[in-house]
Amino acid sequence: MNKTFPGMLEHYVVSYVKNEAGLSRETLRAYYTAIEQYVIWLKESYNIDIKDVNVSHFSKRSIKSFLSYIETKRNVSAATRNHRKAGLLSFLCFASEINPVYANAYIEAKEIKNKKTPKPKRDFLIIKEYKAILKCINIATKAGFKHFILINVMYDTAARVNETVRMNMEHFSFGKENSVVIFGKGSKYRRIYLTKHTVKLIKEYSRKFSIDNGAMFKNRCQNRISDSGIDYILKKYAKAASLNEKTLVNKTVSPHILRRSKATHMLLNGASLPVIQRFLGHESIKTTESYLEIGSEAMIKAVEDAG
Repeated sequence: MNKTFPGMLEHYVVSYVKNEAGLSRETLRAYYTAIEQYVIWLKESYNIDIKDVNVSHFSKRSIKSFLSYIETKRNVSAATRNHRKAGLLSFLCFASEINPVYANAYIEAKEIKNKKTPKPKRDFLIIKEYKAILKCINIATKAGFKHFILINVMYDTAARVNETVRMNMEHFSFGKENSVVIFGKGSKYRRIYLTKHTVKLIKEYSRKFSIDNGAMFKNRCQNRISDSGIDYILKKYAKAASLNEKTLVNKTVSPHILRRSKATHMLLNGASLPVIQRFLGHESIKTTESYLEIGSEAMIKAVEDAG
């Protein structure tokens, strides 16, 4: 392998992060953006072409200057700043294994502290709100029926949006055990068992649109649906539902809210944290605990409403 910066960057982008590191599509995109912005910053600030970049340009001082630049001049949030730092660290970690001269740069870069970020708002839908969204979908139309199935499957499986994008019809099994194999983070998979209601809908969907294999969900151009496409669909129906269900107005309704809502409803119905952890595909149960915000005011209210 060419151990110059351009050579290592090419291998990192084309092969390593996708095949060896097994990172999600969203993480890949964030890491690519971090490297791209850093290279552009070097060019604009110091007139350094990519072919001339070397380990000296990844000093702790340079990286801190770059992070300060995107925060103050590009007005990115503290969270985005931290993501850019993580992307640079990922590359330096890789580079230090390929070319030892990058080892010290990696060690020093790790010393750069993350900026504190506001605690994220962790909304979830109560059953009434979820049903209100479904009620707004006109299932008499082809598009409406597809959207209805999409939202039902996402909720029932608690799949991440990128996991939903990758779903194929052959991933579903019907018979004695109705389930779907979901391919998640780190190229790991988990089997999720489906409710009878969802199985009935999927079978009708498969029959109605003659989908026996390949992409489960497609866009108007018959290409595999994108994460942004799913986000648009859900927001459209949430906006319509908010006209009658006023509590939806103050909630950030995104594909991820379906995942958190399903997990929260499982908890309220008596499922244990280890079961929910496996269902969500979390590596650590601590992630599941923080994900559900056990003890929060929203959770307490949901428990009271469920009672």
